[in-house]
Amino acid sequence: MEWLNNLLNHFAHYPTQLFALLAVMAFCKSTVFVSSILPPASLMLLGGITLSQATLSPVLAWLAVTTGAMGGSVLNYHLGQLMGNTRMMMRLSAKHADRFLRVQHQLEKNSVAVLFTARFLAVLRYIVPLAAGMLSVNAGKVYAVSLLSATVWAALYVGAATGISAL
Repeated sequence: MEWLNNLLNHFAHYPTQLFALLAVMAFCKSTVFVSSILPPASLMLLGGITLSQATLSPVLAWLAVTTGAMGGSVLNYHLGQLMGNTRMMMRLSAKHADRFLRVQHQLEKNSVAVLFTARFLAVLRYIVPLAAGMLSVNAGKVYAVSLLSATVWAALYVGAATGISAL
């Protein structure tokens, strides 16, 4: 447990690094690359928020998690734009045409609701912004909905780790 005390002591002296660490954890949890290979990212994020209580206020922890989550969604959206018309994506979308068409239909029909609710569902958190980029959904809409959903999602995470009354 000495390492934990040293870590807490370090972050007590450098709260900016702790803020950045929380943002990076939320960012990683919201990106296709890390989340797909590191499922316990939720536990890491909750642990990071819990450890941050001694150094960061819940509002700063919320801001860090919101920033990271928003950044992850925006990155996924732009990756989707880059991947949209490549041969690999054409093959992948042809192989999973029924699922892809369902997501496409839902994004075209009600993109705001789909983008918002996807934030709260594990795999969809990064797949839907990726698909939105591939389908060229309006970037302003994706940014706005991602910010709103990341704000609520971060409040739930920070609230769960610090206690709802602290927010």
